[in-house]
Amino acid sequence: MAAAPGSAIKPWLLEALRPWQRRSCTGRFRLDGRNLDCVHVPLDAPLDAETALAASCNHWFAASALAAGARPVFRRLLQCGAEAVEARTPEELQLQALGLERVSITPENLARTYRLLVLQGDATVRAGLRRAVAEGTARAAAIEGTEVAGKTGTSRDGAWFAGYAPASRPAVVAVVFQPAARGPSGAAPIAAELFSWAKRSGHL
Repeated sequence: MAAAPGSAIKPWLLEALRPWQRRSCTGRFRLDGRNLDCVHVPLDAPLDAETALAASCNHWFAASALAAGARPVFRRLLQCGAEAVEARTPEELQLQALGLERVSITPENLARTYRLLVLQGDATVRAGLRRAVAEGTARAAAIEGTEVAGKTGTSRDGAWFAGYAPASRPAVVAVVFQPAARGPSGAAPIAAELFSWAKRSGHL
């Protein structure tokens, strides 16, 4: 079943948002009547792409999508097997870049997407995903003794976690989707259980 991926799609979209710009974030973000305030701690300096990914900064991704335009974002989504409709308005584009509207993906295709992220080896993306687990919204996916990298996501459809371990030499990619769940605690703890099982089984 395909579902809106929320912020779990942000790592894949980074490539479409080049050239990356540093952007300030006040934490407050309203769009199309929705409260999409950022949940990261206040940051004194403008965010670079790595920090924006680690902090899951909605303002940074929405503003970067506006600068990039609808077509690059749409094409990038199609490349990972997502079901998407090209945005027609600035509001639609920003919501699409946040994985909330005009895009859906199956857990299987999201797993393939993260495998591609691993194989492509983009240093900024991989560093951002490591930090998302170490210090960001995906902390509940961490396990003792093995560095995990990944991203949470929440949409109207449910809660996601997508990531891999170990972060330095990925051996296991895991995607968890919890229908109707909300927030970082909806899927990340289950991913931690999967990674722990993989470690006990000798796969990590």
